Amino acid sequence: MTTEETTPASGDAAPEAAEHQPATPPQGFVILETPEGSKDGVVRCPKCGASEVAFSESTSQLFCTFCRNRWAPDSLDQIMGLSEGIGELKGTVVTTAAVDITSSETIVTFKCSGCGAEVVVDTAHNLQARCHWCKHILSVNNKIDNGAVPDGILPFTVTKQQAMALISEFAGKRKAYQHPEFRASFKPENIMGVYMPYMTVDGNVHVLLEGEGEILRRTERVSDKETRYHADVYAVKRDLDAEIDDLIVETSADKINIHSTESTNNIINAILPFDVKNIVRFDAGYLGSEYSSEKRDLNVEHVQGYAAQHFLTIARNAVKESTKQYDRGIRWEYEELNVKGSRWTSVLLPVWLYGFVETRGGRQITHYIAVNGRTGAVMGSIPINRAKALLVSWGTAIGISIITWPIAIALLLLA
Repeated sequence: MTTEETTPASGDAAPEAAEHQPATPPQGFVILETPEGSKDGVVRCPKCGASEVAFSESTSQLFCTFCRNRWAPDSLDQIMGLSEGIGELKGTVVTTAAVDITSSETIVTFKCSGCGAEVVVDTAHNLQARCHWCKHILSVNNKIDNGAVPDGILPFTVTKQQAMALISEFAGKRKAYQHPEFRASFKPENIMGVYMPYMTVDGNVHVLLEGEGEILRRTERVSDKETRYHADVYAVKRDLDAEIDDLIVETSADKINIHSTESTNNIINAILPFDVKNIVRFDAGYLGSEYSSEKRDLNVEHVQGYAAQHFLTIARNAVKESTKQYDRGIRWEYEELNVKGSRWTSVLLPVWLYGFVETRGGRQITHYIAVNGRTGAVMGSIPINRAKALLVSWGTAIGISIITWPIAIALLLLA
């Protein structure tokens, strides 16, 4: 993958308390400024100024629990123009919250604008806290260096009750072979709503594909065991420019590892896609008391290769329509990807999770059932009763053998 780069520009970094300090962007990156959140850390109602602000899943609106005022949040895509200018992208453009993580500190201190008290927020576990004196809700809404605060967030619309029903249905269909400990302890009410860290990536790319395509002309039955296929072989080349909008890339190191031997968290990939065009400017008020969030621990450079592979996959799919005549398929032998420009935005996406820890062979494996917090798509891993599964498989094999062996012996005698 080759990438054209432009001269970096300066941007804003993490707040100490609630104030921004200048930061130097990574070399080769261009910063796209994200609109700031509440500088004083307080999420306020635009009508009455109260900090008792919550999110309604049923209406997808914010509302003030004091005066009952409701208002629709601004779309991050619209206020930042993230669907525009993809074909003109050059170099690596990153939003304010997508720059490299430069601090491992998780504790942020805010001075409450209501009473002046200093309130500590542990961003490893939460992005908001309540002032212990005046009860204002303080939120971390601006970018900080440890990767905890994203540019945008996609609020939950699937309720906990709906997610519980979906998980119960999923587990119920697989009841016959469930591990007895899982069956005994299964309680769908123990699911947790989690905002998972991702980046959305726009790409202005050029792709060159070269290979061999085959068109079947005829088949020849040589014997009962051999069939010959006669095909014409052609050199195939496709050269295309592509504008890729909103590719989703995970930015949590343990979730991006789909070959983990300690958990089945790769099932999160199976509940994609998300309606990312509805992402709104991040506000910790969306977390409320019911949801938790996980901060990202991967930078753009760590996931560029992952994004490049997906760009290539999209390109291969884009040329399918023009290669339908090669009915025996195409073997691409040379692939070249030139990322002329890319744009990265840090976001949180909603997932309902149910977990179960299985002890197998002296080690622990965590099984997850996940529900897309927007669409209700569900996928999961359920530990099986291996003894029962083995017994059934052997029983099936023996049953088939009892039926087929006499037939085979009879055919041999007749021959």
